[in-house]
Amino acid sequence: MRDFTVSVAEILGHPGEYRDVAVAHGLDGVEVPLARLSPRPLSGSLRLESVIEGVLVTGTVAGATALQCARCLEAFGSTVEADVCELYTAPGHEAEDDAYRVTGTDIDLEPMLRDTVGLALPLNPLCRADCAGLCARCGKDLNDGACDCVEDETDPRWDALGELRAKLESQSG
Repeated sequence: MRDFTVSVAEILGHPGEYRDVAVAHGLDGVEVPLARLSPRPLSGSLRLESVIEGVLVTGTVAGATALQCARCLEAFGSTVEADVCELYTAPGHEAEDDAYRVTGTDIDLEPMLRDTVGLALPLNPLCRADCAGLCARCGKDLNDGACDCVEDETDPRWDALGELRAKLESQSG
């Protein structure tokens, strides 16, 4: 396997034949707003199995991530693991427009791994389950203790309803 391109010449067209490959390459630019894949190599093992329609790729890949907590914005690291089960369609077989395809006698695993790992990244990562977040008024990290902000009793936009309530209470009482 060179980079993420793998030759499937020896198994293509022979349903039931397979080849196991190890993944140990970096994958740059895989990220969502609060999470990104580390530049360190992905690791994992994949089985490339010849089927009538082409090549079925199954297995698991994992990689290190750099995350930012959705509540307190603290940076922290973690790992992401993703199960892979994708069909690469061989020439001469019908496929959707966005399907992965066998090109000649090779398959390029990079687009599939980008999609799979990108979808496995957390959208709202938390540094810990009980993260208290930041104060909405002053921005203090509430994990370090309470802030000195005084919360207003009522929103001034509700004053008209308060007056109506008082009027109704005085009429009924």
